Parts: sequence; structure tokens; C-alpha cells
Amino acid sequence: MGLVGKVDQVQKDVNPEFLGATRLLHRRWSVPVVGVIHRDGPQRFGALAANLSRASRDTLTETLRDLEQAGVITRGLGMYSLTAQGRLLGDAALGAIAAVRSEEILGIALKKWPMMVMVAVGRGCHRFNEIKGRLPGLTSGALAPALKDLERAGLVERRVSEGYPPTVAYVLTPRGERVFPAMDRIIRAAALAAS
Repeated sequence: MGLVGKVDQVQKDVNPEFLGATRLLHRRWSVPVVGVIHRDGPQRFGALAANLSRASRDTLTETLRDLEQAGVITRGLGMYSLTAQGRLLGDAALGAIAAVRSEEILGIALKKWPMMVMVAVGRGCHRFNEIKGRLPGLTSGALAPALKDLERAGLVERRVSEGYPPTVAYVLTPRGERVFPAMDRIIRAAALAAS
């Protein structure tokens, strides 16, 4: 297959929902920022920093800048508030935050790729290259640790077939199935907001 054929295959495999979600949610604090503003209303930077105390000021500043450039939030009179596009994400962000808290997986949820990888697995991508092909910007070097993180957190199970050659498949565990609906919803909401 020539280069053009490979590019066409990659574009065919990439799920448009994941493309929109990757654009909006590539910063680890995007979902918590949207959730806090949706729950509490317009916020000053200091109030957001207090609510999201684990985020450094620089990280929070970059996240707010990216969300503003994406049209999710707006800043006026020193207050950050959600745009109409951002309000599409609000309830889904709160659902994702609640799922993360109930399963105590904040550390993994704040990483860039694991939750999107878990959603890809939950939607039927079970092989390494299938997952990689569905998530724009995801490299093999980023996918491998994301899958390890998901395994350690008990969200995804790695299964090796007994055939020859052996094949590896990833499936959601019962814990992963509990978290999946909230994460799938935020991905769908982000894709809708990005369109």
C-alpha cells in the first residue's frame, strides 16, 4: 500500500468523535475546569485555583487559554464562564468527575490518554493497533503506558489467546464497565461541542 493509501486508511480509521474530543480535552484539567464552572457558575482565576488545588497555576492558565481558544469558555470582567458550546459539556463533565471520584481513579483520569483509550476499548477496539488507529495523535509510545495504567487501575484486562501466533486483546473489566458510560458521554459531548 502506498503512502496515499496509508493516509486514507488512517483517516478512515480515526473516529471523528475522538478527533473532536482530543482537540477539546487534550489538557488534563479541561474536564474539571468545565465541571466546576458548570456547577458553581462563573469563576475568577483564584476561585478556580482553589477548587482545583492539585493543578499548578501555570497548568490552569494554559488550560483556560486552550478552552477559551476552543470556544468552550469566555472571560469577561475577570470571570470565566461557559459559552453555549461549553454548556454542552457541563453535565457530562460532572458525570465524568463523579465516576472518577466514586472509583477513586483521579490519578489515571488526569493523564492525557487513558480515559480515551478506555472508551475506545469499550466501543469495541480490542487490539493495540485498532486502538491506536482510532485516536488521533496517539503514538505507540503513549498507548503502551496508557494501557498499563488502565490495567493497574483494574479498568482494562489484557487477554492473550492460546493460538499460534498468540494475539493480545484488551477488554473492559467490571470496574471499567462502571466508568465507561460517564467517559463515553464526555467524549460524545466534547465531539458535539467541537463541531
